[in-house]
Amino acid sequence: MSRKTTPGFHPKFDTSNFGREEKEILSNVSKSWFLTRPGRDVSFSGAQYRYFLMKPTPDFMEMFNIEREIITVFSPYDNFQPRTLDVFGWAESELTDFRAESICRILISKDPDIEERVDSMLNSDPEQPIIIPFTYNELKGSNDGYLFMNKFRKYFYSRNLFDFKSPLKSDLYFFGRSHLIHEIVSRHKDGEHTGLFGLRKSGKTSIIYAIERTLGANGGNYISIDCESPSIHLLRWNELLEKVVKLYRDSINSKVKIDTDGRYEEKYAADSFEEDILKLYRSKKKQSTLFLFDEIERITPGTASSEHWDIGNDFVYFWQTLRGFYQRNPNVFTYMLVGTNPSCVENSMIVGHENPIYSSIPAQYVPTFDLETVRKMVGKLGSYMGLYFDDIVYSKLTEDFGGHPFLIRQACSLMHEDQKGERPQRVDKALYQKIKTRFTENSANYLDMIMEVLQQWYPDEYEMLKYLSQGANNEFEELAKGNPELTQHLIGYGLIQSSQNGYVVNIEVVREYLAEKYKYKRINLSDEEMVAEVSQRRNRIEKSLRKIFKTALKLNHGKARARDKMLQAIPQDRREKLQGFELDDLLASNESPLYFSDLVNLVKKEWPEFENIFGIEKGKAVHMLQDVNDIGRPDAHAKTLNKVDFDQLRIHFERLEAVISEWD
Repeated sequence: MSRKTTPGFHPKFDTSNFGREEKEILSNVSKSWFLTRPGRDVSFSGAQYRYFLMKPTPDFMEMFNIEREIITVFSPYDNFQPRTLDVFGWAESELTDFRAESICRILISKDPDIEERVDSMLNSDPEQPIIIPFTYNELKGSNDGYLFMNKFRKYFYSRNLFDFKSPLKSDLYFFGRSHLIHEIVSRHKDGEHTGLFGLRKSGKTSIIYAIERTLGANGGNYISIDCESPSIHLLRWNELLEKVVKLYRDSINSKVKIDTDGRYEEKYAADSFEEDILKLYRSKKKQSTLFLFDEIERITPGTASSEHWDIGNDFVYFWQTLRGFYQRNPNVFTYMLVGTNPSCVENSMIVGHENPIYSSIPAQYVPTFDLETVRKMVGKLGSYMGLYFDDIVYSKLTEDFGGHPFLIRQACSLMHEDQKGERPQRVDKALYQKIKTRFTENSANYLDMIMEVLQQWYPDEYEMLKYLSQGANNEFEELAKGNPELTQHLIGYGLIQSSQNGYVVNIEVVREYLAEKYKYKRINLSDEEMVAEVSQRRNRIEKSLRKIFKTALKLNHGKARARDKMLQAIPQDRREKLQGFELDDLLASNESPLYFSDLVNLVKKEWPEFENIFGIEKGKAVHMLQDVNDIGRPDAHAKTLNKVDFDQLRIHFERLEAVISEWD
């Protein structure tokens, strides 16, 4: 059993290198913390710093989920400089036994505004570890343990560690996919290429950064080519070859002079590329370099951002050059293609030519998180923020968000923002259900962005996903049997699961989103379902039209004359009974005495007032409204709808709802 940590100094803690003020602070801090050892003096950018390590007591460990020693830096200057934070990295590199806590650091500064400065810096770089700032004056003459407790609460519990919308550039908040990263790096070392594809926000770029870190930490070489950048996709194929040569030279830090002038015209480019790459390769330690092409669809025919890549032969010539070089020189480089669309390696023919890289690069998809990875990510980040999740919440997060880490983080971010009270807090099923409902109501932008790749490039698969989301399983199964390749992308992207019992949507929030978005596109409805849909849409349209018509009449005629115009559209036998009603009562959204047929008559009589609203010919507008009035009231007349009338009403409703969305 390990010994319980108690406040004080380690017997071998030597304070002799610290100044008088710092010794006083160390003495006070030792009343609440266990000070384990001092670090060496650090000379950095012309400044002198000292640091030490200290370990939290059990209360701190439990409350903030920190167990290792924390690096604490003294900054004895009145003006804080951001480079001071580099001292933490330097100190961490000195601690080869990995004893230090990576999530948290403590800074003790003479700058009286240190909190404000640290807050500003953390806002601009959210991937920084949690930095707890103190002033010298705060810690001199005080051994109040609550000072530390309150500061830690402020900086741990107020920081939203779930709210990362940009790719992660460091390992600190990166979870999962470690097996995939090591697999890709191993494949590169074995001289094999890689294709990695996934939906938007699936973590592709974060994986690229992790691969770069892994290679860099082991002395490996890589070059990254962002094909989304105009500086890449605006280049012709031969110019991009020249660009790759220059990036390669910089990557391996070669001093060999490469003169590219006039040597990268189209007819010379392939030969010049091979000559230059080999010259550079032989100038340094011979090891393979990974060529990373991110957003590869931006230079792939059919999806490219520039015309010469989209419909020209640039893709063919570029990859003929790289593949031909690789076949002759397999130890110089491998390439990794990353993007949302794997057509670059799936299509055997491309712009009328054989695809040079067809079947030569294995395409794999970014894996979703399983339950254990979700538990690790959410549990660890949540514990730093004082949020402790019930087991069922981990299961619900995995099920509802299909293991999609970005969506899971955003949902957890809402939970953090919702809990304004004291921390620690328990996240139970009730809180989860509340937040999930809120997320569903406000997540259209996220889900549209994620689904964009499917809508844009795989419309057939998108239609299949809509079928499955709407419960049209038989239609989905028929398409899947006749076109098994259509399900491959859906399974690869992690959108559906397949088993011996059939197919299901893997991301529940996507299923709910598509079911709601296309609820009026459902097929094979029962008579009751058709009647319910027509009644719901007609009633909502009628309320909105009353509001729009009232506004139009008031603007054009004033309130009193607008009322007269409305009354004139009502049949004589009812008009006299309504003389006592004001315009707002006649065209009230909810409790109006008017019929839908009165609105149709108003449009007929006062068409110039509504022409701009409908944006179509009068006859078409009246016909549309008349149909809604005549056949769009099956609930009122206790009748059913035939399929032809139902389909026609759907067309009318869609057009009217578009008018309402623009004017209401």
